[in-house]
Amino acid sequence: MNITDKSKTTTYQFSLPHQQFDIVTKDVIYRFPEDVLKFILNRTDIQVLEHLESEFANVEKREMDSLIKVLINEEPVLVHCEFQTDDSTEIEMVRRNVGYMGRCYERYGLPVLSHVVYLRPNAGRNDPGGVRHDIEGYNFIVEYKVIRLIEIDGQSVLESQQPGLIPFLPLMKPPTDIDTVGWLHRCVEAAKSQPLDTATRANLLTDMWIMSGLVHDRLPLDEIFPEGIMQESPVYQSIIEKGRAQGIEQGKRENTIESILELIDVRFQVHPKATFKSKIADIEDLSRLKQLRRMAAEVDSIEELRDFLENGNSSG
Repeated sequence: MNITDKSKTTTYQFSLPHQQFDIVTKDVIYRFPEDVLKFILNRTDIQVLEHLESEFANVEKREMDSLIKVLINEEPVLVHCEFQTDDSTEIEMVRRNVGYMGRCYERYGLPVLSHVVYLRPNAGRNDPGGVRHDIEGYNFIVEYKVIRLIEIDGQSVLESQQPGLIPFLPLMKPPTDIDTVGWLHRCVEAAKSQPLDTATRANLLTDMWIMSGLVHDRLPLDEIFPEGIMQESPVYQSIIEKGRAQGIEQGKRENTIESILELIDVRFQVHPKATFKSKIADIEDLSRLKQLRRMAAEVDSIEELRDFLENGNSSG
């Protein structure tokens, strides 16, 4: 069962940033690369050499989650890890990942061992793990490994004593004799008992707290996770700061949208149609909203405003 009792209050009364899972996965693989790579590669004979630049600029900038150079059998290879919360919708994952692999090879000229790790239990079911085109004389084959955490035996990973995997334990398959809440308690106790310095242990608990939100309701998690310990985590502080900043930005955006609609109502004595309102509400860029608000105060007709909204320019 999931944690669903929402009658209790929570001490975590702030908005989590949109990139919360990205923050956590990058933190874990940066601090514990050997733990994560041994798990992903399912082998122990690796030597981590360095984290490589994973941001590529083409027509538009693309940044992968993790790219690490390692030695396997004394040979240098690249290990690429892409962490996916949900299925990719804008561009299907196979196309995105094949593109990443091509850019890796273009820049570094080394074999690329690529992995897509799906965090949410229902994600990744239809990822084919690569692409193959058999055209006479032009065979094209690119493969990567698909890892769905829900298919991994969580108890075996817990017993492996690899701290870098602890944040992902709540997303893995729990033992058959325990429910998901009991499993979460066990995972938290495992994190608290790690022989690590205070800040690192606090980071692990914070990372696990964030990840647990993918399979449990967020509000009651403070009954399980020790906030006092997590407050000593640099990751926790970073997430709070980013969440607050995004909350402030969102508040400014909503106020600007409201003032635009009020201006239209007062100046032109018309109520904007739903489609017009939705186009305004879809604008994420606060500076563009402010520009639209200035136009709403200056233009002579609502048609000029509509033209700017649809075409990005004023007819005046």
